[in-house]
Amino acid sequence: MREIKFRGKKVESGLWTTGYLVRCDGRAWILHPEGIATSYRKEEIFGKAEEWKAIILPRVFVVEVIPETIGQFTGLYDIDRTEIYEGDIIDTGYDKWIVKFDNGSFYATIPNTSFFLDLSRETVNYYEIKVIGNIYDNPELIKS
Repeated sequence: MREIKFRGKKVESGLWTTGYLVRCDGRAWILHPEGIATSYRKEEIFGKAEEWKAIILPRVFVVEVIPETIGQFTGLYDIDRTEIYEGDIIDTGYDKWIVKFDNGSFYATIPNTSFFLDLSRETVNYYEIKVIGNIYDNPELIKS
């Protein structure tokens, strides 16, 4: 099964976080599970005896993120096994590309050109793609 997750910069610290995305009223949060919490409750068994039953719940942390920095995980990894996200800057050895998502697919573009590259495992392997930064932290990498 394909893993659908997102990353974004935390409003509070500017650091990156990854997980599941929730948007509401122009704000955005990333939820990510961190370990397991155990809860106990009393339960009647067959209407007679009472028993304490353990309920295992994932602990979920919610972090507000800057909406403009949100990018979806492509499901792909570069040659160093780094996750590739929308907004990443990738290097093919010849050019630097920006990872984007539109019309249901991920692709990469070279800024100020009409060139694009469909992203798949095959293209990542063929071009030996490497993530070298992202458009938020390293915009200088794509300046002409």
